[in-house]
Amino acid sequence: MEEKDIIVITGGAGNIAQAAIQKYLLNNCIVIATDIKEKNSNEEFEKNPNYTYFQCDVTDVESIKRLAEDIQKKYNRITHFISVAGDAIGTDIQGIENVTIEDIDKTVKLNLLSHIYMTTILLPLLKNEKKDKTITYVSSINAKRAYDVPVYSASKAGLYGLTRGILQDLGRLNIRVNTISPGTILKPHEVLESERTNGESIKGRPKTKYKDFAINTDIADAMFCTTHIMKKMVGQDIVIDAGQMA
Repeated sequence: MEEKDIIVITGGAGNIAQAAIQKYLLNNCIVIATDIKEKNSNEEFEKNPNYTYFQCDVTDVESIKRLAEDIQKKYNRITHFISVAGDAIGTDIQGIENVTIEDIDKTVKLNLLSHIYMTTILLPLLKNEKKDKTITYVSSINAKRAYDVPVYSASKAGLYGLTRGILQDLGRLNIRVNTISPGTILKPHEVLESERTNGESIKGRPKTKYKDFAINTDIADAMFCTTHIMKKMVGQDIVIDAGQMA
């Protein structure tokens, strides 16, 4: 019997990751979700024998090492690593004139350095997998256009550089690396508001060129595409923004 794919998803308690977890569980994958929260409150996932949740602070190297040790003991390998964790922090949303040094450090650590930490520490587990393997980083259209969140934007842009920087080395190991750049992703309570306004701006967000905004399942579908469908896609970025940048 062929072994199941094992998917590691960071930011596991977040809106996008929740949809990704569901997508991979429905496709009979083993899913390891991580988040800084002590417990994922989704009871549906917790009942699934293919689901495991580990608490992990992706900005803390020792926490990531403990995660890797736990995965090593339980599975000894992973097939796909999807690095979702990230957010705009504190004063960064007030622009470069008002952002504090503390928030600069926190933002860069969460949105760029954590992805590098995770990649480096989980790499031996990817190398243990014999099948097609992938790393997918979740960036943002903020890295491509001016949306006045400077440090977040710079950090997310760094994921493109990280992808290019590791392609050759990881390609030799049969590991494909790609990025996904979401635009505004509506949370469940915002979907109806978007439908009422036919895709117009919600709370000052840039409007779309399509009838509504993207939602978390749209990003999950793109993730599944990078890992399981487009098997020769390497070093590419998929933008899912319903035309916000168009």
